[in-house]
Parts: sequence; C-alpha cells; structure tokens
Amino acid sequence: MSLNLAALSEQIRTMSQQVALTVRQRDEQLVQLRQRYLRETGREQYWAKAVELSKDSAHWLLAEPVEPLDTVRDLDNVPTDYAVVATDGSHIDVDRHGEVNCYLINIGQVYIRYGAQPEAYLESSPRLYFTEADLYIAHETQRIPIEGALLSIRRDIEEGIALGRLAGQYLTRLSIPRLALQDGTLIRWALANAEPAIRDHYLRQYLTYLEQMQQYGIPVASYISRTRSPEVMGLLRLMLCPDVRVDDRRGANCIQCSDAKRGKIPSCMICQNLIDADLFAPWLQEGQRGPLFRSFSRISIEGYEHHQIHFFFLRIGRELARVEMPAWVATNPQLVAHVHALVYDQAARGQGYPVALQRAHEQAVIRSPERRVFEQMVAGALRQAELSPGFSAKRESKQFVQG
Repeated sequence: MSLNLAALSEQIRTMSQQVALTVRQRDEQLVQLRQRYLRETGREQYWAKAVELSKDSAHWLLAEPVEPLDTVRDLDNVPTDYAVVATDGSHIDVDRHGEVNCYLINIGQVYIRYGAQPEAYLESSPRLYFTEADLYIAHETQRIPIEGALLSIRRDIEEGIALGRLAGQYLTRLSIPRLALQDGTLIRWALANAEPAIRDHYLRQYLTYLEQMQQYGIPVASYISRTRSPEVMGLLRLMLCPDVRVDDRRGANCIQCSDAKRGKIPSCMICQNLIDADLFAPWLQEGQRGPLFRSFSRISIEGYEHHQIHFFFLRIGRELARVEMPAWVATNPQLVAHVHALVYDQAARGQGYPVALQRAHEQAVIRSPERRVFEQMVAGALRQAELSPGFSAKRESKQFVQG
C-alpha cells in the first residue's frame, strides 16, 4: 500500500479536533447573531434604506427585507389538484479538437398534473447548434465564441424559454393551481461581470420569458438545494457595522471602515464564512418558510426591471432550501402561498428534492455512452457528406491513453 495510513492517522485526529472546536465557536457566534437579527424586527424599513445606501460601497452581497424579520409562515393546505411544469438542461461543449465546430443543448421537459385527472408528459429535446449565428455573438467588429461559461449561460436561458413554451402548452388551459419550476437560481449571476453586449444579448431573452409567464399569470419559482447564499448574512453585517447611519444617509463603506482605521478587527467579521441557512435553520419547522427578501445582486437590481428576484427559505426535512421568484410573484400573497405549498409538496414527494425537477434532470442528462454515440453520428454524417473527419493529434493521443 503506497499511502502511509499510520502517518496520516495523527493528522486526521488533529483535523477532527480542530473542526469540533470550530463548530462550537461557530454555534456560540450564531446564538449572538440570531439575537441581534431578531432585535431589529420592526425596523425593516430602516434596514431597507441601509441596504440601498450600502449597495455600491459594501464589499458583500445584500438582501432587502420585504416582510418582518421574524416572519414564520406555516404551510397552507396543499391542493389535491394542481399542475407543475419543469425543465432542466445539459450540454456538450464545442470540441476544438473535434471534427466540426458545434455544440449540443439537451433540455429535459416535464409536465405533471395531480388530482382527479392525473396526467404526465416527459420529453428530452436535443438541439444541435452549428451555424455561424449559433457559434458566435456578433457585436460590432467582434465575434464572441459561444463556449465554456457562455454556453452554460445560453443553456440556462434555453431552459427558461423551454419552460415558457411548456407552460403555454399545458398550463394555460387549466384553472387549478399551477407552477413553473426551475432548478437552481433565477439570478443569472454569470451575466453580472459579462461584457455589456453579452449581458444585453442574453438578458433580453430571459426577461422576455419572464414577461410571458407574467402574462400567463403562472407563478415561476426556482428551487436551490443546499444553498450557500450569504445575502441575509450581508444584511446582518450592516446591523453590526458602526458606520451605518441611515438618518445621515450613510451606509457601510468598507474602504473607509472605521474599525479598520482604528486597528480593530471589523465588527462585521463575526459573520465571515457564515451563510443564510445557518441563521434560519433553528427556528423553521417542517413545512414552514421564513421572511421574504429581495436580492440586491447587481444583475437583478439593475437588469431585471419589474422581475427583480425575491426569495425565502423553506424547511423540508433536513433540507433548508432557498426558493426564488420574480417580484410580480413575490408581491402577490396568493401566488406566494401557492409557491410555498406546491414547492413543499413536490419536494416532500421527492424525499427532499422536487419530483418534477428530478424527472426533468433524468430527461436532460447526457451520459458518457450517449456522448460517444453523438460523436460517432457526427463522424458518420461527415463521411457521408464526403468530408474528411478532422480529429486533432491532441485528441487522438488522449483517446489512445484512455483506451
């Protein structure tokens, strides 16, 4: 055996002791932080103004309180009859060492109706992209290749567009409660630091989809499992910041931090490495949700217009999920109650993860054997078209090594 387990065992014991100490210290900090957070209940407008004043000068993410900070909403009765649509996606990126420049996006689409007239529709919808317009974003004299991170953005957008089509086909004809559900965040974080041409190109398409859903009157929500979001913790950091003076129109300004200038550790650093779920986990019981917040992510605030993203946390078993929705859903109490009840029921049926999203993922995923068949299909089609396959030497060497 090449791994010296005897030498490693002492290091593992040391690590476990250090982790145990860190957990105890974190738990003590969280008790203090929860008390501080709850003391500010009733001052939501004050802290909403503090968020606005700090959005450009604080070096962390922020959330604006929309409901009282101590809000806990019990689960409404879950309707017997309801319908849900969901999408998920996967892709095969452009292979620069392959035979031809192209990429594949596969969207899993699911419609499920529960109740007296149950029905279901599941489909995988693959699309091959290979034209000049598919492979590049043209902006002035630039040709920006759609690959890597940009392709992931495009896939996210395509998932939303497909969800809109699915809702139009199946949900608009129904009068029972309805829900359009996406996996992961509705905030297109990757666009925040993208070039303006790229951001505008994709965001326009995404907002068109959200506008369509608003016209349908069908609530859109997303489910984020094991969320690591720190936005409410960012609000708590404002509560600890000695420089916030809303009456004087002063927010947190990390560059001018008064604690740091005095040689002190900044008061907000107690929140370092803590996440929103740490704050809400102890007091949300099964089926309960916490207060609504508006995300102050730059891309949402500056780019989403009246679709700005709101969220709450929801307890499902051991899971504390983040559920997101656009503003036109969040400002309608009936729609929020529908989202709360239907997302919970979906996750409960899926033992912690929404059933519709599970089925959509199963339809979307591209497995290794399918990737190989896809490559073989491309190669065969090129030969039939009397084009010589053009594998690069680098790719051929990789295939030889991998067998």
